[in-house]
Amino acid sequence: MTSLSHPGIDSTRMQPPGSHLIKFSFDQVLPVVSHGAGVFVYDTDGRRYLDGCSGAVNANLGHADPDVLRAMADQAARITFAHRGTFHSEHAERLADRLSELTGYPYVFLCNSGSEAVEAALKLVTQYWRERGEPDRGRFLSHRIGYHGSTVGALSLSGHPLRRWAADPLLHDFNTLTPPYSYRYADGRDDTAFTEFLLDDAAARLDDRSGTLAGVVVEPVGGAAGGAITPPDGYLAGLARLCRERGVPLVTDEVMTGLGRTGRVLAAEHWDIRPDLVVLGKGLGAGYVPTSAVLASREIVEAIGAGTRAVTNGHTHGGYPLSCVTSLAVLDVIESRGLVAAAARLGVRLRAGLEELAGRHEIIGEVRGKGLLQGLELVRDRDSRAPGDPLGSLTRALVTSAQEHGLLIYPATGGVNDAVLVAPPLISSPGEIDLLLELLDASLTSMKACSST
Repeated sequence: MTSLSHPGIDSTRMQPPGSHLIKFSFDQVLPVVSHGAGVFVYDTDGRRYLDGCSGAVNANLGHADPDVLRAMADQAARITFAHRGTFHSEHAERLADRLSELTGYPYVFLCNSGSEAVEAALKLVTQYWRERGEPDRGRFLSHRIGYHGSTVGALSLSGHPLRRWAADPLLHDFNTLTPPYSYRYADGRDDTAFTEFLLDDAAARLDDRSGTLAGVVVEPVGGAAGGAITPPDGYLAGLARLCRERGVPLVTDEVMTGLGRTGRVLAAEHWDIRPDLVVLGKGLGAGYVPTSAVLASREIVEAIGAGTRAVTNGHTHGGYPLSCVTSLAVLDVIESRGLVAAAARLGVRLRAGLEELAGRHEIIGEVRGKGLLQGLELVRDRDSRAPGDPLGSLTRALVTSAQEHGLLIYPATGGVNDAVLVAPPLISSPGEIDLLLELLDASLTSMKACSST
């Protein structure tokens, strides 16, 4: 039998005794979660953690929101699941109506997770071309640094070396666009010159695949792979123009950024662009249920309506009643409490505090992001911009130090830099933002003390 092993890992080592659960890291020992309340999470030893990353940047309303829990309990007492191939659901209709009103997109397709919604978007685009009589268009373009999900199509889009490694034989190399990552790729150019360089590169790649290109998929603000990589002004608008001139659909992955996280309903609004499809995920369920959606333009859906009149894609739990009612309650909270505007307002406070920390902690090479999605690039040396050695070591050290100080922050896991995301819940108060900054300051100070001993 062929031995399967990861280079550099002792294959004789096994998981800790007594556990049948396959964990992300076999060696990692983690606290056991007990409960959450507001912006705080508690473990079974009674320790309290300020959730400075909203779980996986999805618990946008914090934890145990009473309005959401009430709606969930009421629906659970009625029915939790009905398959959309058997029953029509008024809850799914209401959610689609609500998302359409909120975003202006006329059509909504409901899914289970962000990865599945990205896959659904890819299939809608390729079906669009087949309905138009161009079946050879099945290739996509995306950035060399980015993360779109763990399924095969979504991972093919992802510039995420660590996630791609094991699945590489299954994947396509869609991720070829130069990332709009000024800190590492501008090479001394100002924003205007870097934007021009990026768009020239994108135009060449679009034209090179003109006969087989189905669409372009990008994150408006990067998430897990690089840590809130934010494009220079003009880039996304220019990319949308290039796609429009060539008749190629543009898809924005707003799984992490959508529904208020960046201080706008959709992050693409910061640059006044309107993609052909938008993928929503994390914030739609806000950590209460797994759910996601694809927002689609009239042109995409009506091409299918004029042809086969059937979407050849679906998942068991897509649009199930409990998820739809929960998402409607989440949207109620976001709108009734003004959380999109709050994210913009609190984002200014958070950004100013992070910039102040960067002035005192030389490990912070750059602060970037929008609203309540902020990223810190970590470096060993500011002049050379050298990341940790080995790569990822600074990220792990800061995440560990923060957790020891009662603060949760999210590691950039792409294997391309050292960075973390700071993304507290949209319900945070100004005082809780200040507490986050105090805890992060203490965590950075402890890191410095440890490195000097």
